[in-house]
Amino acid sequence: MNVPGITVIVCAFNEESTLPRCIDSLISQTLEDIEIILVDDASTDRTFSIMNEYAARNPEKIRVMHTDVNLKPGGARNMAIKVARGYYIAFCDSDDWVEPDMYEAMYSQTIKYNSDACYCLYRKVTESGKIFPDNSTHYFPTGTINEQERKQIIAFHTTFLPKYIFRRDIFADNDIRFPENLWYEDIYVAALTVPYINTVCCVYKPFYNYFIHAETITTNRNDTKYHDKITVCLMLVEEYKKRGLYERYRDEVNYLYFRKGFIHAALNYIINSSNPKGEAVNEMKRALLSVDPAYRNNCYYRRNIRFAIIDMLISNNISIKLLKYLLKITGYNI
Repeated sequence: MNVPGITVIVCAFNEESTLPRCIDSLISQTLEDIEIILVDDASTDRTFSIMNEYAARNPEKIRVMHTDVNLKPGGARNMAIKVARGYYIAFCDSDDWVEPDMYEAMYSQTIKYNSDACYCLYRKVTESGKIFPDNSTHYFPTGTINEQERKQIIAFHTTFLPKYIFRRDIFADNDIRFPENLWYEDIYVAALTVPYINTVCCVYKPFYNYFIHAETITTNRNDTKYHDKITVCLMLVEEYKKRGLYERYRDEVNYLYFRKGFIHAALNYIINSSNPKGEAVNEMKRALLSVDPAYRNNCYYRRNIRFAIIDMLISNNISIKLLKYLLKITGYNI
C-alpha cells in the first residue's frame, strides 16, 4: 500500500450544513496523493451519514471514524492521528474549506526543501461573502530554524493550526497529542511542536478559508469557555516542564501564557460574554500569577505596550462593563 503524501484530518460535531462544502474542497484537491480521515464526534444530526456517503463514493481517499461520546476536537483528532498514514499531516475544520491547489502547493514545497513544516496564508469569510485577509503579524521564519528564531516562534506565532502541515513523525516520534474534552486545543499543540521543528517553508497564498457564521458568534458567547483556555495554557506549561524544556524557553512560554491565557482569554470573555463578571477576570489573573508572579519583568512583556496597557486597566479594577464599552467603541480586535 502506497504511503499518502498528506493525511488531512477533519473532525465534526453536528456540522451537516457545512460539512459537504469542506469535504468537496478536499476531494477536489489537485494533489492526488492524499488521505482524508473524517471523524464524527458523536453527532446527533446527519454528520456521520454524510461522511459515510462521501466515503462510499471515494473509498480510495476517505476513511471514516466515529466516537460514541463527544470528545471535542482534541480527542477526535487524536483518534485520527493514531491511524494516519501520510508523510505529512494537516487539520481542516469541518465548517471551513480550502482552495483546490492548497495541499499540492504546500506538499511540493516541503519535498523541495525537505521541511518539517509548511504554512500558508488564510482568510476569514463571512456568511454574506465578506472577506477579511490574514492579518497575522508573526510567522514562522523559513529555512533552518536557529535557537533565537525558535524562541520568537514560541512567544509570538499564531496558533491557528489549519494553515500548517507537519511531518507526521513530529507527532509520532515526540508523543504529541491534543488535550481532550477541552476547547483551545490548538494552542497546546501548536506551541508543543516548535521545539521539534528544524526546517520550515511557506507558500504565501491565502489557501485556507475560515468561515465566520452566526453559530460561531453564538458559541463564542459561552461565559465559561475561558476556563478551558486557562486549563490548556497551564497544561502547556506543565508539559514543557515535564519534557525538560521549560528552563530553556521560560520567558517565551511564560509570555505565550500571558498572551493567550490571560490577555486573549480576558478580552474574548469581556467582549463576547453577555454579562462579564470581574471575578472571572480575577480568576484568570490568579492563574497567570501562579505561573509567573513576576510576569511584568518578562522581556517580551516590556515590548508590547498595547498589552501592557490592557493589563494595567484590568489589574487596576476598571469597571468590566466600562472596559467592554471602550473595546466596543474603539473596534478593538485581538
